[in-house]
Amino acid sequence: MSWLKNDLDIKKQANNLGVNFWQAPSFLFLLLGFTVAFIMTAVFIVSRESITMQQLIIAEFLVVAVILSIGNILIVNMENLAKVNKSKSEFISVISHQLKTPITGISWDIELLISKYGEGLSQKQREILENMEVSNKVTSKMVGDLLDVARIDQNNLFTGKEELDIVKIIEKVLAKNEVLGRNNKIKVKFLVDDNMPKIIGDNKKTEVVLDNLISNAIKYNRDGGSVFVNVRKDGKKAVISIKDTGIGIPKGDQDMIFHKFFRSENAATKEVDGTGLGLYIAKNVIEKSGGKVWFHSVEGEGSVFSVSLPLA
Repeated sequence: MSWLKNDLDIKKQANNLGVNFWQAPSFLFLLLGFTVAFIMTAVFIVSRESITMQQLIIAEFLVVAVILSIGNILIVNMENLAKVNKSKSEFISVISHQLKTPITGISWDIELLISKYGEGLSQKQREILENMEVSNKVTSKMVGDLLDVARIDQNNLFTGKEELDIVKIIEKVLAKNEVLGRNNKIKVKFLVDDNMPKIIGDNKKTEVVLDNLISNAIKYNRDGGSVFVNVRKDGKKAVISIKDTGIGIPKGDQDMIFHKFFRSENAATKEVDGTGLGLYIAKNVIEKSGGKVWFHSVEGEGSVFSVSLPLA
């Protein structure tokens, strides 16, 4: 029934779409329904009295005219929203492409300074460059996420179909997050079935998805907590589960967790940087690859995010 509650929350829908209350699709649908019901009831009551055929035709014409008028308003508003959404996606796509070039250039310059001229730098200068490198990587990831979102919104997200060693991909992601886990005093355990077969998917995008899920499990954990990464075969699918002992997701936020730009209230209190795009991208990438993503979470106890991908 949660979907019905969300659909009937017209004020929330209007705020999310950036339109007036009376322009929200749910309001217009309800108005159309109530208007049709009212007029049909009125026509039925009046028709019970002695009215002429001409009067009945006029009444029916008025009913059709009202339905068409409200329906036209609804269609125009939906078309305007679609145009705005398309323009926004195109704008994000163009800006993201433009930003990638200077960000890549900065990354190369920093790498050159550290590798070629590192011996002539003081400790303080080296620390500054390393901080710049970290900030540049964060910015690069953000731009990459925005570009992926634009592709998803334009139904233009491409995912490769190749045989992948899922165990090696996870080991690579775990190595990448080793420092993050150590800084947050998180113990990470990796469990895998013997003779795990290969999967079918996109190498780079699968790595990005798992990196997002594993880094989230570390960042939104409690001090001294644990993360359990498990890979197993389930029929014709490989199932990857990432379990944490962290803050969990409030029940009222769980329906929105895969929506873009959404972050739960307790996640914001952790003061962890995030755009709210990771899970939205993960869901679309996995489904595009022929898999599925789901989760179970209890606030204050932790979460388990699971991903299934087809076996080779």
